Amino acid sequence: MIPLLALMLFLMSAYYVLDAYSATKSAQKVVEEVSFKVQASYVFSYALPLVLDLLKRDDPSVDSLQDSWARELTFRTDRGELRITIYDEDRFLNLNSVDEGPYGKFFERLLRLLAIDPSYKENLLVWTGKSKGTINTDYPIKRAPLDAKEELYYMGFDRQDLLGKELGGKFYPGLLELTTVDSKGKVNINTASLYVLMALDQRIDETLASKIIERRNREPFKKPEDLLMVDGMTLDILYNIRDLIDVKSSTFHIKMELRSGERSAVFEVVYDRQADKILYKKLL
Repeated sequence: MIPLLALMLFLMSAYYVLDAYSATKSAQKVVEEVSFKVQASYVFSYALPLVLDLLKRDDPSVDSLQDSWARELTFRTDRGELRITIYDEDRFLNLNSVDEGPYGKFFERLLRLLAIDPSYKENLLVWTGKSKGTINTDYPIKRAPLDAKEELYYMGFDRQDLLGKELGGKFYPGLLELTTVDSKGKVNINTASLYVLMALDQRIDETLASKIIERRNREPFKKPEDLLMVDGMTLDILYNIRDLIDVKSSTFHIKMELRSGERSAVFEVVYDRQADKILYKKLL
């Protein structure tokens, strides 16, 4: 009986010792994570002015994927590897610019290209207060511009429509991948994706959009009228999309990631170069 009791006491003691050890290790891990985030914030605060200076020194009259800001940058620091990615928000369709006019038609065409019911446009107009009506949603209707494109989840859009899906053996990108709420509204034809280019006008099919991309890869468009140098582009198409396009960008999304072993920290910034103003920043 005594040996059994002693064994039980030993096991109980061992349990509490292990539990205390586990709690200590967990607390230590939290401290190390917080310490790494603090160190990362110092790295990001040092790197950000350099990135903004890169954007300011770039020619603002024309922006393309051949520019220095469009190339991923990687640096070794004493706190880990720093990776910097920059892309312009002007390559996307701006959800806050969607209306009942040409920009609304632009949005409808994009929905069709992504195999999404174009009637969802009305949900967006109601949500942003541009149209009266109601939405079948569990959330209060905002009736104001979107602060984040993820608000589309509240408007009845299917998750697959927003993240991407496969239908009939073909993959369709998600709406979140091709939209923004931060740009000035006009689409930069030097950086826009295939789907966004096709959505500009119903006569821009995949073949013509691919030719536009091929042409800009050789030499960026200096002005919207340069599109006429692309075989298949007509004056009528250019006239129809002239108010939707540009060849330069103003709003840029900067993503910095610091990685050291299994730890990583991410810092995201949205910067308006034209106004020289940071619109958004967040440490993840």
